[in-house]
Amino acid sequence: MRHGAMLGAALVALFSGTGTGFGPPPLGAQGPPGELSRTQFGIGYVANAPNMLGGGNAYVLFPVLGGIGVYIDAKFDLNNPSDDIAFRSDITDDEVGSKVPGAEYLKREFSWKSFNVGVVRPLTPYMMVYGGAGPARATIFRLYQTIEDDIGRALWVEAPDLEETRVNLMLGVFLRLTSLISSQFGFETQPRGITAGASLRLPRW
Repeated sequence: MRHGAMLGAALVALFSGTGTGFGPPPLGAQGPPGELSRTQFGIGYVANAPNMLGGGNAYVLFPVLGGIGVYIDAKFDLNNPSDDIAFRSDITDDEVGSKVPGAEYLKREFSWKSFNVGVVRPLTPYMMVYGGAGPARATIFRLYQTIEDDIGRALWVEAPDLEETRVNLMLGVFLRLTSLISSQFGFETQPRGITAGASLRLPRW
């Protein structure tokens, strides 16, 4: 019973923070954050998994209306078929039929880049929410199999006529880890994936 009571008290302390009701308590010996009283800046790394694992973000948070700010990010994939030894930059997809006789289409692959703008707002000293939108550009590569000297070989080409631009919607949260560091989690629609990242916030809050 004694151990159960201690465990219950620890769980209450973990999830209640300092009475705000959301987010983890401050780490180490740092004290609880006070009211937002000056402009905050953030910069960090962000990704949209599994399609865009490279990216960066930034935000500025103003001490008005309880705190409100602007968020921006840019994301991109770290590798695509243009890095493959089988990729040919001298021809495009619509030229394959005339320049590579007998090529057999196998599949296509998307390479994504996106840029987003949104609004960020603190709900508690330990959690901020953000939402926004932006264009997501898809470059499309197509894989063919060709026969050379009776040996099957792969051929990647770009298909510029099939490129797409879609509207990406995003929604997520920043969770305070320390007075300087926040983690980021969210969801995006184009391409559909999970947002994950971490950011540095200045000055300390």
